[in-house]
Amino acid sequence: MAEVIKGRRDLILAGVDGSEAGLAAARYAAAEAARSGAVLHLVYVVDPYAPPLPTWPVAPTAPDSRMGQLGRAILAEAEDAVTDSGVVVTTDLLLGLPATVLAQESAKARLVVLGDQPRTLLDRIITSSILAPVAAHAPVPMVAVPATWVPGDEPREIVVGIQDASGSIALVRRGLEVAAERGAPLRLLHAWHTFGAFQDYLTVGSEEQAWIDRAERELTATLGAARAASSPAAAGVDARVDVVHAQTAYALVNASRTADLLILGHGRSFRGFGHLGGTARAVLRESICPIEIDPSVAPAFEGDAGATDGVTSAESRPVGAGRQ
Repeated sequence: MAEVIKGRRDLILAGVDGSEAGLAAARYAAAEAARSGAVLHLVYVVDPYAPPLPTWPVAPTAPDSRMGQLGRAILAEAEDAVTDSGVVVTTDLLLGLPATVLAQESAKARLVVLGDQPRTLLDRIITSSILAPVAAHAPVPMVAVPATWVPGDEPREIVVGIQDASGSIALVRRGLEVAAERGAPLRLLHAWHTFGAFQDYLTVGSEEQAWIDRAERELTATLGAARAASSPAAAGVDARVDVVHAQTAYALVNASRTADLLILGHGRSFRGFGHLGGTARAVLRESICPIEIDPSVAPAFEGDAGATDGVTSAESRPVGAGRQ
């Protein structure tokens, strides 16, 4: 297996954990591997610091340990779930903190896929999800797949959430590439929202329409630049620009109801430390469809000094707009 993985970037990593969400992640990753001809690598991480059962002491991933046996059973189940995908599958049982290990292992891949199991508010408070930490620190795009996600019979649109049009050319290129691979249309979504006195100002007379027109012009220019830098297949994708007056997280989650994939950019903030802003975390938690967080192609929705929610350019930014 080491020979298969070493030096490979044409590899898609899926983290599994024995849950329905883990199986959903494996199936999604297998479909992506089949489209791109990549190797599918299934990983289960044994957390040595997780509270064990009274009769189940903490143990490494040795073949005869109970944790090792459980891990291999989980990997075997996931591998069985993707048997019909026709892709090359490798597996690995690793020891360590799951979020840290998965973020590190993702450096060997082009994409990391994790499942998102529905949890109650109390569960989220007591046991935090690993999705946000992995998305914040992985050097490659991460996709979170809801446990209940079922692909449609026909390709549905790929939605790219845009905060800053001028800084999102690479993000739009990613959307064009994904849409071309799937034979799906592309939607570039920009949501803007103000509060207090600015809400009254921007919704009186022609101000709201002027704001929308300006945002549409900027997004259309970004789309044109992305098409020019894309492959012929990606450049020919049917794409539309959509500017809505709504709170950003709400607009993105609502768009996820009819999408095949929601793509967001994630910048590096706090002087290089990985950070996922509140909007991205909310959408990651509530998205109906799979959501891809890209670590390098666009600024985060929050985190950068002075960044605001739903701003397309410095010139068009009203004071106080956007921060939720």
